[in-house]
Amino acid sequence: MLLTLKDRTGKILEVIPSRVGFRKVEIRNARILINGQTALFKGVNRHEHSPDTGHAVDRALMVRDIELMKQHNVNAVRTSHYPNDTQWYELCDLYGLYVIDEANIESHGYGDDAKNRLANDPAWKAAHLDRIERMVERDKNHPSVVIWSMGNEAGDGPNFAAGYQWLKKRDAGRPVHYCGSTHVNGSNADINSFMYSSPSSVVERAAKRPTMPLILCEYTHAMGNSNGGLKEYWDVFYSGTNAQGAFVWDWVDQGIRQPVPAAYMPAGGPTATFMAYGGYWEDRTAIHNDNNFCQNGLIGADRKPHPGLLAIKYVYRNIHVTSVDLATGKLKVRSWFDTVNVKDVAEGAWEVTKNGTRVASGAMPELDIAPRQEREVSLALPALKAEPGAEFWLNVTFALKADARWAKKGHEVAWEQWKLPIETAPATSAPDASKHPLHIVQSSPYVRIGGRDFALVFDQLNGLLMSYTYQGVPLLDRGPVPDFWRAMTDNDLGAWKSVGNAARTDPAQDIVVWREAGASWKVTDVQVKRLDEATAEIVVQATLPLIDAKYTAAYTIREDGDVTVKASYQPGAKVVAMMPRFGMELVVSPGYERMRWYGRGPAETYVDRAFERVGVYASTVGAEWVEYSRPQANGNKIDVRWVELTNEKGVGLRAEGMPTLSVEARHASRRDVEQAAYAYQLPRRPEVYLNLDLKQMGVGGIDSWSRAAYPMEPYRIPAGQPYSYSFRLRPIGTR
Repeated sequence: MLLTLKDRTGKILEVIPSRVGFRKVEIRNARILINGQTALFKGVNRHEHSPDTGHAVDRALMVRDIELMKQHNVNAVRTSHYPNDTQWYELCDLYGLYVIDEANIESHGYGDDAKNRLANDPAWKAAHLDRIERMVERDKNHPSVVIWSMGNEAGDGPNFAAGYQWLKKRDAGRPVHYCGSTHVNGSNADINSFMYSSPSSVVERAAKRPTMPLILCEYTHAMGNSNGGLKEYWDVFYSGTNAQGAFVWDWVDQGIRQPVPAAYMPAGGPTATFMAYGGYWEDRTAIHNDNNFCQNGLIGADRKPHPGLLAIKYVYRNIHVTSVDLATGKLKVRSWFDTVNVKDVAEGAWEVTKNGTRVASGAMPELDIAPRQEREVSLALPALKAEPGAEFWLNVTFALKADARWAKKGHEVAWEQWKLPIETAPATSAPDASKHPLHIVQSSPYVRIGGRDFALVFDQLNGLLMSYTYQGVPLLDRGPVPDFWRAMTDNDLGAWKSVGNAARTDPAQDIVVWREAGASWKVTDVQVKRLDEATAEIVVQATLPLIDAKYTAAYTIREDGDVTVKASYQPGAKVVAMMPRFGMELVVSPGYERMRWYGRGPAETYVDRAFERVGVYASTVGAEWVEYSRPQANGNKIDVRWVELTNEKGVGLRAEGMPTLSVEARHASRRDVEQAAYAYQLPRRPEVYLNLDLKQMGVGGIDSWSRAAYPMEPYRIPAGQPYSYSFRLRPIGTR
């Protein structure tokens, strides 16, 4: 038997052997079961969108969407908020995706509650039923459709009761979803559904209706730099309760490809494009619009994945590994596949790295693990000895063992990493008999300090390192300054706007006070001391008037050019909002474009989105800029042991955490970023703005319009406690 796929004109696109079988969907013991197996919905919401043809999406773009979904462990799609092109369902049948098929009903302009006029007016009953019935009759034969949804945000009332009753009579073999009913305690659905609930609220709501499965039909709003706190959600979903997964809002930015305006194009340069959003046309004619609010996808309109999609891939993985005894290489592997044995899909491998360099590797034994089962495995790890300054990591990875329709053999589907329990040996070094004396010259307000191959100039009046050169080459245009701010992310801006005027009158809510808190510091004292012939110290005492706090910056300078910086913050009595970051910003001289770091990567990471592996990575400053629809803070790396910025000759600057740093490098100042609506408006400055921070608050993203848009409590930086950290600046030369 053959299945023929055709386009709208009847042209045959593909003829494939059909797969005939049986598929049963049921709710039993408050769980959604598919063929008897409890389903876990690792989902996304998807609008039909092309950057070039709008809501008319061709088959090739549909296939690309599905390939990206499958490659990132997505197993379910909600057709928000209307039935999709029929080709979409054929492709979901073919590739294997669960579908929540949703009727084209949305009227939340009349209220998303039990008083919604259209949901309660008998005159609108036929319209509600017509849209539900047409969806079912058209799509009923697609096995990928496992749940019917009666619509989105249209309140509740007799018209939805009629739709629910019709569905139960017409197709008792599929559960009915409708968040508009269950979120107001209605009974016109089989699934307890909510939007943008916090992880703790998911637990509470699942417990309150123990006889119903719970699904978040929308969660982790992916607007701009977002998707923090995923671990907390999936700790709940993997725990085995009646909470059975969630659907990200949403899949793709709804940008429209446009040519970059001529005023921003280099003379004679190639034509470049960008993705326009609300306001690009409307603002000039004063037409109301939602600005960039529809730019909330895990991928850009051009289908380039955002870093949040990599985080989704990790939490949605179907192979989980926990350590049993790292010293002997014992691990426990659990399968979260619904229907397949791990051995038929994936093969595993392991490696041990020392400070990011592989020192041993091997294949894992065949993983004969049935769905939702687990087994222990033992790895033949090498004998390792503690070494000065060395840390060892164990990485395990799982890849497709054969080509799949959506990816090639070798595509990684899951991974884990652990730091091995090998204590770092203390460093042993003989005294340096070749020390050169430091030269210190004070000529108010400047202090000039020179040594072997380096020189620096310090401004005592402003408490700033003004220049830093090595082997005659400038490294810094400006040394570290206290920094508490980041260019507002969409979530930062949404949360701040949500508190409205309260943010202007309540200092505990007005995070904007931190924007100039560092730059407006007042230096009260500078002490310059020679500690010995080859070492000097500069200590800057200052106040932070905007927040009534004290700040100390201490610099220890060695004869070889090493500068150790220690920054300390002491809060005052004034109540102040949480800090967006606690760190320092430097301006690195032009020419240092090459970037290497030992920390989490290669994708950007934040404290609440920290799923990347610790390793050594190489890139460029320009390449680490993440193109969100509206410019905002991006490109951060956490758990950084060291970072290097060098030129083509290998000369440059190395910063070492003591022990780790949060690092961000870019060719634009924060002011540049905050003033731009699109990336093409940003000046590409030759210097590098480098943040070396103790920490930056998480990106958050429960939603993007309320206080819940801020990161969860564990990922915030309270202002009412002291902070202190250190890092070392070290020149890199050619000799």
